[in-house]
Amino acid sequence: MAGHERGTMTRRDLLRASGAAAVALALAACGGSSAPATPAATAGAGATATGAPKPSAAATSAPAGTTAAGSAPAAGTVAGVAFNPAADLVEKAKKEGKVSLYTSLDTQIVDAIIKPFKERFGIDVQYFRGGSNDVSTKVLAESDAGKVQADVVDTSDIAAFLSFKKRNLLKAYDSPNARTIADNLKDADRQWVASRLTTGVLQWNTSIAPDPPKHWKDLADPKWAGKLVYFSSSNGDGAPRIYTLTKLLGDDWLKGVAANKPLRVTTPQLITQTLENGERGASFLQNDNIAQRSKLQGKPTDYSFPDEGVATEPGGVAILKDAPHPNAGTLFYDWWIGDEGQKILVEGGKYSSRSDLQPPKGNPPLSSLKLLLQDPADYQANRQATLEKLSKIFGGEWGV
Repeated sequence: MAGHERGTMTRRDLLRASGAAAVALALAACGGSSAPATPAATAGAGATATGAPKPSAAATSAPAGTTAAGSAPAAGTVAGVAFNPAADLVEKAKKEGKVSLYTSLDTQIVDAIIKPFKERFGIDVQYFRGGSNDVSTKVLAESDAGKVQADVVDTSDIAAFLSFKKRNLLKAYDSPNARTIADNLKDADRQWVASRLTTGVLQWNTSIAPDPPKHWKDLADPKWAGKLVYFSSSNGDGAPRIYTLTKLLGDDWLKGVAANKPLRVTTPQLITQTLENGERGASFLQNDNIAQRSKLQGKPTDYSFPDEGVATEPGGVAILKDAPHPNAGTLFYDWWIGDEGQKILVEGGKYSSRSDLQPPKGNPPLSSLKLLLQDPADYQANRQATLEKLSKIFGGEWGV
């Protein structure tokens, strides 16, 4: 499996999983806040508005040898602790020689995390990158065929990890590098952890839209007719964010947005390209890290987190139980959630789930945001009807 392979699988198998457990785990994934800046909004049935994840005990009382939250990290690290894995794990990993990663994370961040890992350990990392649905269904299909090919799986779909766990696909591993990830962002049996949070933001071209939309409801204003862009792939990626926001704002709002004939593209990256090229003026539910990158690169774009709430997706990571390279996979998993990997993640514009890290450059702290978290069991129950509705309202293929 070389380079960046693309996937186009469906999600049919995945939709059989989760049930009541999905509600409890997913609502816990961003539950509570030690000091929210604003009261939680009422998100409507099937969605929850919260503050930041609760800090873990490790964050409030740092273990010996670590840097407490708020103090300066040591040079070259995030929390003041260098990555020093056990020598025997490194030796076994080097003998295996490579890692196979399946991920839905932006490739620029993935490449940046992999590069220093390969340089330090001499272990090759090959990866498949697709949408969350692609990653999840690829894992399930290969498992059904008895040909597990991935060592480490990373996806923005927490329900996928519940499905994987139900089918006994995951390895239980309590990584020492997960100590500053809150317990409500970890599987109780340590079969997966949430390593990142993605929020859907408003993004716009500053030349075309000098008076940009400030609230989600603004997108339904006729003045934005023919000036909007959003993303969703033909298998339904992007639909959960729309579903979550519609739970808050209602179907009339959604129809108002659709009446403005927004341009639909297949990835968040294409949203930014469309805005940068001046083909459209504003976008909605864009990945926060991609919007941030465009602005930092000096492109004519900006972005915001509307006060009424932002659709939020926890991204999890796990090691497969039947991983073909179990030691190399474990080493890379530790790197991914450790100081080095998470520092690069944050530098790439993603919010880390670790309570000891600052927000990405220029972004507000999570405690100041209203995080609208999808209830995966609710979405699962309504997915077919939702995709049919989106196809009727916006047109096109939605993975029905």
